[in-house]
Amino acid sequence: MAPELRFEAFDRDRHDRGSFDCGVGPLNDYLKARLGQPSRKDVTRGDVLATPEGRIAGYFTLSAGRLMISVTPEGHGFPPRLPLPTTLIGRLAVDATFRGRGLGEALLIHAMRLAVETSKIVASALLEVDAKDEPVRAFYTRYGFSSLPDDPNHMYLPMDAAARAIAPPQP
Repeated sequence: MAPELRFEAFDRDRHDRGSFDCGVGPLNDYLKARLGQPSRKDVTRGDVLATPEGRIAGYFTLSAGRLMISVTPEGHGFPPRLPLPTTLIGRLAVDATFRGRGLGEALLIHAMRLAVETSKIVASALLEVDAKDEPVRAFYTRYGFSSLPDDPNHMYLPMDAAARAIAPPQP
């Protein structure tokens, strides 16, 4: 990650949304027109990776979620027949001009770090994502996410696995 970029909570007055273009219309539109309102209403939170001048290189959103009993993954020690509290990574995107610098990974790791820390205060059994297509699904698979039984693009990562993934390497 370039040293001039830093993670910040999204601020509609400080961050330049107009120049952001990840190549995916709905992700661009969400950042440009909608992210501020859900944040103000405590529906979702957005973090950006931005230059000191406020240009957005990438962003992600986090919100609370819940997996229904019918899609609860088996074999992780989760209580049977109960819905599971989740942390949803609703959106994650990198501006096209910043691609090839590992920013997608940096955004995901930062989102995972926030989710793990928050889960120590408010219960969350796993991270949840909805991959839009096969390349995005492959991206999440590289970081340990697995498909849920309802849809191969509906994916999860147990919070303990996320904690191990972000832990510093042991000497």
